[in-house]
Amino acid sequence: MNDYLQNSTLRTLLKTLNIPVPVPPILKRNLSAYSDDELKAKKIAVAGKETEFLHQLQKEFHPKVDNATVYDEKLDGLVVSCVGMQTIEDLEDLYTTVKNTASKINANGRVVIISRIDDATALSYSVQKSIDGFSRALSKEIGGKKGVTVNQLKITNTNVMPFETANAAFFFLSDKSSFITGQVVEVGNAFSASFSSPEKLLQDKIAIVTGGARGIGAATAKVLHREGAKVIIVDVPFAKEDAEKLAQELNGDVILEDITDAKATADIQQYILNNYKGLDILVNNAGITRDKTIAKMSIDQWRGVLNVNLKAMVNLTETFIEKGFNEHAKVVGLSSISGIAGNVGQTNYSLTKAGVIGFTKALATRNTKLYANAVAPGFIETKMTENLPFFVKEGGRRLSTLKQGGLPEDVAELIGFLSSPLSDGINGQCLRVCGGSMIGA
Repeated sequence: MNDYLQNSTLRTLLKTLNIPVPVPPILKRNLSAYSDDELKAKKIAVAGKETEFLHQLQKEFHPKVDNATVYDEKLDGLVVSCVGMQTIEDLEDLYTTVKNTASKINANGRVVIISRIDDATALSYSVQKSIDGFSRALSKEIGGKKGVTVNQLKITNTNVMPFETANAAFFFLSDKSSFITGQVVEVGNAFSASFSSPEKLLQDKIAIVTGGARGIGAATAKVLHREGAKVIIVDVPFAKEDAEKLAQELNGDVILEDITDAKATADIQQYILNNYKGLDILVNNAGITRDKTIAKMSIDQWRGVLNVNLKAMVNLTETFIEKGFNEHAKVVGLSSISGIAGNVGQTNYSLTKAGVIGFTKALATRNTKLYANAVAPGFIETKMTENLPFFVKEGGRRLSTLKQGGLPEDVAELIGFLSSPLSDGINGQCLRVCGGSMIGA
């Protein structure tokens, strides 16, 4: 990453001269494998409205963190349970808890707010819905200077247990989620695979990453391998050198196919059926851009983007649904902020990335034995963004809560989470990894 505002000398000079430039915080990232000690060194308080849910949540976190209370002088993390809040007066518990602790949260600290939509009165629904706005506003208020993130887990199924919520919170409290903030994530799945430890979460899993030779795809392949998965990199033939080099590094496999070819999906499916018992993880990462305003866009530019970004993804996924997925397989689709907010000169690209979100939601509601989620990156520092005009690049970096671009590894960590049992409560969602981008917020 070549963000000049990350230069320590320049940062010090700007602060000394009190020049009003949005100096970004230095984000703490943990790119090592998950472990039982992931949160052990973090002082995390679990507080909120006194309910049985809160007590069960505290029990879930007790062996995983350095237990703290809201009265401690410094905190690395705060979990606030809003479950059971039904009146406007109840929201004072949220106000008081956050007001008294926000200034105590260390740099790169984490706040996770938990709410639950119960089938009750219109008032209680309104109260729980109002917490969405609070969480998003809080993320923008306390995150910019110190790299603090705020995310919300909204339970939409009363059968979801505290342990399923705690599993998801585990990721959002960790330093693997440092570029994810301001997200309201629905937790609605009440069936989860059991696992005893976060170590080697993906042991013996078989994973495909399309477009896996470079960039976000390559970073994703590395994360999945790190957690124990056997990774098959699918990419076009001209990426052969990069794909084979990465596969050798990860002890993985390579399938060189253009996924828009009519026979490609059948070839990939047959490879899995011939060599493995089935597929556990499918990351639909492959994508292209052919940017032009609609008035200047050729039909080939339109079709090319739709064929790679949407049609090939649908065909490959549907092929494995028909035959090849193992039970409770995970599908992760790469969307984009452009698919949420749109972008000038990207009608074709924005269309496909919105289509990824729609396909994901449809899969989740249609298949009870399949988990499907989407990831929407914001401005990510890649070779592609290096060539953008200066002011376009600056806008992408600074128009976010964290005032900087993300790294391919930030996207890869979210994909790794959504591919693991930690995310079993989450299905049919689109999670943004954008540093709290104002675009499409």
